[in-house]
Amino acid sequence: MNSENSLADSKPARLLSLDALRGLDMFLLVGIGPILRAISGLGDNAFTRAIAGQIRHPDWQGFTLWDLIFPLFIFIVGVALPFSLKKRQEQHGKTAVYRHIFIRAALLTILGLVFWGTPGGVHPDYGYYSVLYRIAVAYLFASLIVINCKPRAQALWALGLIAGYWTLMHTIPVPGYGAGDFSQEGSLATFLSQWISQNISPRLMHTFSITLIPSIANALLGALAGQWLRSSTSQQRKTLGLLLAGGTLIALSFAVAPSFPFNKKLVSTSFTLLTCGISATLLGLFYWIIDVRGYQKWAFIFVVVGMNPITIYLGARYINFTKLAGVFTGEFSGLLGSVYPLILAITIAALQWLFLFYLYSKKIFIKV
Repeated sequence: MNSENSLADSKPARLLSLDALRGLDMFLLVGIGPILRAISGLGDNAFTRAIAGQIRHPDWQGFTLWDLIFPLFIFIVGVALPFSLKKRQEQHGKTAVYRHIFIRAALLTILGLVFWGTPGGVHPDYGYYSVLYRIAVAYLFASLIVINCKPRAQALWALGLIAGYWTLMHTIPVPGYGAGDFSQEGSLATFLSQWISQNISPRLMHTFSITLIPSIANALLGALAGQWLRSSTSQQRKTLGLLLAGGTLIALSFAVAPSFPFNKKLVSTSFTLLTCGISATLLGLFYWIIDVRGYQKWAFIFVVVGMNPITIYLGARYINFTKLAGVFTGEFSGLLGSVYPLILAITIAALQWLFLFYLYSKKIFIKV
């Protein structure tokens, strides 16, 4: 047998399903979400109200589709860790992997500040915190655990972080409210953030929030899913395992919810379990449809986005796609009336995708 062909055959294939799921998640944020928002503005009926309710975060407790976007992204970051870190370690050694991890976490943090587009990258309410910073923290600690621990220890770390956070939030009393208060004013997370704001700096009150703890567990659960996909077990068992794990986590989330309700801002234990359960289920479905059954053509639109997620996340903020879309649709604004915002949103999404398709066709993939 030709040795070159043998080597090629032994090389693990890229998980197209992971790229597609990442692309769906990011395009939901920058493209599909605004379209749904425009649809919700077409009238006042049960359908439009239902859509409107899913494309915004709850004021405090509850769960919507919009809440899933960044937990799913962090889960996907975790899934990729066993593939990327193992390959880098084999090629360059462990020291190089450590250097890569810390540099990448730092770059994500810096890009989070750039995203705010203000002097010093400081948001008036969130300070130095950004969603990219949360991803950076989850990535940093999850990566360090993945390269130093076997899957069983990784699972124990994830369980320990989830259980530890639940314990902290339930047992440490807040002055004036006591322990286990999950109101916006009386939660431990709020109290600690306010203490940091008053005694250190208001710009750091979210940067050192204890709500970052469950996000690390989020990435670790994704890493465990990645370990499972890297294993030598059959594709059918991989699919079934992801679906069973997803269903179990979702069931656990509802069991925990009475004691710690779904809450994105607190990243409650029930919220973490629910979002990781949905993420694992979606990954299982995408893996089965795309990588196992081979139905790949439909996923191309999302793969294009999934290959450049940070690019479009920042690009949607700094490239005036709305103005560009107006070049094509502005003349029809008067004729289209109330439908115009929807046509505009669709045009913006199309331009965003074409921008990413151009990068894809030129094999330009901007990675951090």
